[in-house]
Amino acid sequence: MNGRVLAVAGAKGGVGKTTTSLNLAAALGADGRAVVVVEADLAMANAVDFLDVEVGDRPTLHEVLAGRSGVEAATYPAPGGFDLVPAGTTLEGFMDAEVSRFPDVIEALRARYDAVVIDTGAGVSRETVVPTGAADATILVSTPRVASVRDADKTTSVAERAGAPVGGIVLTKSGTGRSPPAERIAQFLDTDLLGHVPQDPAVPKSQDAGIPVVAHAPDSEAAVAYREIAGELRQRPDLVGMSVSRGEAGFQFGNVDTAADGGDGR
Repeated sequence: MNGRVLAVAGAKGGVGKTTTSLNLAAALGADGRAVVVVEADLAMANAVDFLDVEVGDRPTLHEVLAGRSGVEAATYPAPGGFDLVPAGTTLEGFMDAEVSRFPDVIEALRARYDAVVIDTGAGVSRETVVPTGAADATILVSTPRVASVRDADKTTSVAERAGAPVGGIVLTKSGTGRSPPAERIAQFLDTDLLGHVPQDPAVPKSQDAGIPVVAHAPDSEAAVAYREIAGELRQRPDLVGMSVSRGEAGFQFGNVDTAADGGDGR
């Protein structure tokens, strides 16, 4: 298996990168595709706050990047039919994590999944540039507000320099305030509009339930939008593409049930 790796990025915090990562993973996995989300926000991890995933004192990406655990032990099945490699929540774990190991982690996952989604952190730093550089392509996430769009423009430059060109933008909280049309924002950023997700009360309700909105409220406007965006990704060979492959892995990763030759990997 040689999966595609996508970085979900946007320098502005609070625009919905994690929500978009989790829901695109669930939507892409609906066709039987093996998908994993890697939470690369090493300093401000919150994926487990949005998902009903129990980690406790078991390994996270922090331990993997510190060289104390293999990635298989830090991979957990998530509601919605995909797997999650969460970052840790302790300051000590963040301090011990060596981000230079991140590309090797992604290559190990690429060999076992059809799609690897990297949920990057906010800002521009080594902790965001290195994870972005481990991807094949970048999906921008932004709200329509001016400050967010400006930061998305900066993220485009970072992604290009990191070698993970931008394949398109997802606009979240669409239709709020006096903002330009989604198509005009994409044109300003010189990229394709993959879709826009309206502000929808179903999203925070799904987060409270610990289930992605595409699974928790599949008929909601946000869920429909995320499924349509996933459909766009399937049409793009440079992003995900249509083909779904299956290979033999040496262990079982969360929701990926493959031929194992010992241990369950968790």
